[in-house]
Amino acid sequence: MLTDRTVTAMKPVPAPQAGVRIGIDLVQVHRIAESMQAFGDRFTHRLFAAGELRDSTVEGRLDASLLALRFAAKEAAIKAFDLSEAGIGWSQIEMTDFTDTAGRIRLHGRAAESAARFGAHDIAVQSSQDAGMACAIVVAVPCDDASTTTNLRGDAGHQPADADHNESCQE
Repeated sequence: MLTDRTVTAMKPVPAPQAGVRIGIDLVQVHRIAESMQAFGDRFTHRLFAAGELRDSTVEGRLDASLLALRFAAKEAAIKAFDLSEAGIGWSQIEMTDFTDTAGRIRLHGRAAESAARFGAHDIAVQSSQDAGMACAIVVAVPCDDASTTTNLRGDAGHQPADADHNESCQE
């Protein structure tokens, strides 16, 4: 039998800093493995950059769980920067500097051009795996020195000079 309970509200969570972009995705590892088996190189080369394929190879074979993490990161980046209708290639979103559960996202070509409307960002990825699932969260924080008028609707006034510019503030 259900009983009524009183729930004490926690303090409201402050709104994220203006211009912060966040995306999350969850992927079933077996779906990536099935696609690898069904479509082979056509699947992996279409979705992943050469460096991602190299970094996802263990003992001479592509590891579906590592590719699932990268796929989740790409989907999270698509959500963070609203790229679903931008007509980008999957390999234009590249997960780099991946160590254990953290990494960075590098955008290339049309993905970089489309995301530029939100201003220059430092883009980080946090990921996790458990019970055959891979999850990734992308958090993009505006660069301190970027001259932008970005707001949460994505009205930005900053465009990088180079379309293949890494959206990282460290460069």
